[in-house]
Amino acid sequence: IKNCCKVFCNTFKHSPVFRVGGDEFIVILQDEDYRNRDDLANQFRQSRASSEAAGESWEQARVSMGIAVFDPTVDASLNDAMRRADKAMYEMKKKNHAERKD
Repeated sequence: IKNCCKVFCNTFKHSPVFRVGGDEFIVILQDEDYRNRDDLANQFRQSRASSEAAGESWEQARVSMGIAVFDPTVDASLNDAMRRADKAMYEMKKKNHAERKD
């Protein structure tokens, strides 16, 4: 859990990171992080790959991410955007799991 949190906190340095479940986190992108979200998503993928390849198993973190931007024409509330992000995260998790099997 600590290694996963490090991946998030080291990537999204200017936004709050919340642990919302056993192994789930939410990052509310703000200001600079929000404006640079595409670059940060790429940085996150690189950090994730480095963490997964760490030498010792206790240093490794398998992390998936989903992003959704609140859109008032689609989302009635912030919860709707969070559901879309959650769905995107599970799709990424499924894809990552399939890639590790190959």
